Amino acid sequence: MTRTVLICCHHTCPKQGSASILAAFQAQAPADVEVRQAGCFGECGNGPLVRVLPDEVWYAHVQQADIPVIVKQHLRQNRPVKQKLYRKFHQPNHGAIAALFLFFSFFGFLIGLCWLLASHTEVF
Repeated sequence: MTRTVLICCHHTCPKQGSASILAAFQAQAPADVEVRQAGCFGECGNGPLVRVLPDEVWYAHVQQADIPVIVKQHLRQNRPVKQKLYRKFHQPNHGAIAALFLFFSFFGFLIGLCWLLASHTEVF
């Protein structure tokens, strides 16, 4: 399936440099990737915004220096650039944090259980 890179060129994004972002993507994107301007994404103030379809990957505050990285890593190697992801739509993976919390919660439960058992045991 062909990828399409959409660059918001409406409302505040042009004031933030979306026209030059569009031109740079058009110059650097692989031949099998369509690059075009788009209307408002409804996320004003976070631009220039770049949206990659069909991946549904959103990049916020894209600057000229970000484009070669996005082209190489995402468009050529199929790995979205985590540092530039728009956090509203791409939440960081909290799996490791949740696992640690669960581990320490269980560990605390065991210590509490041991304390409870020890406090109710008579020592002769």
